[in-house]
Amino acid sequence: MKFTVIAAIYILSTLASGLAQPDLTLRDAPIHLEIVIKEDFLATVFHPEIAIVIKEDFPNIGFCPATICEVSQTNGANNVKTLLGFSLPAFSPGKKCTISFSDASSASGSRRMQLFTAIGYPACGNTKPPLNVHKGTFQASASGAGPATVVEDFGLTFDCPTAPTKYGFEVTPVGDNDKVTWYCATSGLIITAA
Repeated sequence: MKFTVIAAIYILSTLASGLAQPDLTLRDAPIHLEIVIKEDFLATVFHPEIAIVIKEDFPNIGFCPATICEVSQTNGANNVKTLLGFSLPAFSPGKKCTISFSDASSASGSRRMQLFTAIGYPACGNTKPPLNVHKGTFQASASGAGPATVVEDFGLTFDCPTAPTKYGFEVTPVGDNDKVTWYCATSGLIITAA
């Protein structure tokens, strides 16, 4: 009997391995999102689709597209900020979107970042969209790893859009000595829809 069961499993696994597998190749431009499952909670996470680092010492040059994002300031000078663009799809009414920050690659000084909405969507070559609304302030952990503490919240949670929408943000340093860096596509500022 044992031999028959083992033989049947072997035959079935051999047959299953020969079945055609679906083509999972990404098509078109990738949408920067991931699915996060925590206990019984399912959320969709969106990373920025564009990141531009602006350095005060080079005001007319946007480092675009940036792979390492940064906000920093040294002795009140040499200001570095980052512009971020998020593209969100349409959601059903009632969904909430939340902006958060996690997993800095380095953090020193005050470790604080202020988040503002930008008037317009950031684009390479257009490095100075005006600021609009202060949405909140984050403080990265001393080690950089893990979620940042929300110091001020002026609307970090909002109604998700019911039509595809692009959001522009600017992240700036807080304090005379401050530096926070992160990998733009995989950590830092995200929008979570749930």
